[in-house]
Amino acid sequence: MGGITDTKYSTGKRTENRTCGTKKVTLKTERTEREHKFLFWSLSRKKVTVIDIVLDSNGNRIFKEKSVYICSMDACDDRRFRRIKIVDKEIWLFHSNKTNFEKAYIKRYDFCGNYLGKKDWENWDYYTEPE
Repeated sequence: MGGITDTKYSTGKRTENRTCGTKKVTLKTERTEREHKFLFWSLSRKKVTVIDIVLDSNGNRIFKEKSVYICSMDACDDRRFRRIKIVDKEIWLFHSNKTNFEKAYIKRYDFCGNYLGKKDWENWDYYTEPE
C-alpha cells in the first residue's frame, strides 16, 4: 500500500489531501467449485468459493474478500457474501451473512485503501454482478 502522500495545509484550519499515486485499480475474480461427498458418493450440491482481489497499477494487493455459496442443481444460496465493486473513485466492500440480513452494510474505501465510511445496504440493489 505504499506510494506518495501529499499533505496540503490551508490557513486557519488544517486540511489534508492524501494521494498515494494510484489512479487506476483492477478487480480480479477467482471462482473455485468443489463437489460435496458423503463417504464415496457425490451429492447433488457443490461448494462455490468466489475470491475478489483489488490490485493497484503496480500489481500490489489492496483488498481480498471471499464469498461462499452452496449450490444445488438449479440455484445457489449464499452463506457468506463478501464481494467488491469499484464505483467512481471508490472501492465498495459488500458484507452480509445468511443468518443476519438486517445487518448488511457497505464499507467504502478510496484507491489507496483509506477508509471513507460505512453505509447501510438497505434494498440490496447496489450490487450487480461484474461483467
